[in-house]
Amino acid sequence: MVKKMLMIMVVAVGSLAAPRPALAGCTTDLADCYLAAAKVDSFWYRWAAGLDCELDFVECTRIKLIGA
Repeated sequence: MVKKMLMIMVVAVGSLAAPRPALAGCTTDLADCYLAAAKVDSFWYRWAAGLDCELDFVECTRIKLIGA
């Protein structure tokens, strides 16, 4: 019984230690979005694009913290 529980624990810890693919975070996405928004020529369209970046950042952060 003890060996079985120990084996289950080893498998569980091993699965947690397995490497995961790297994902860009919300902040990285925000920086990329700001970079794209900065390239817009018109002031008001650039401002709206920056605001859209911030709204996307808030949504991304909410999903990461609370879930979908």
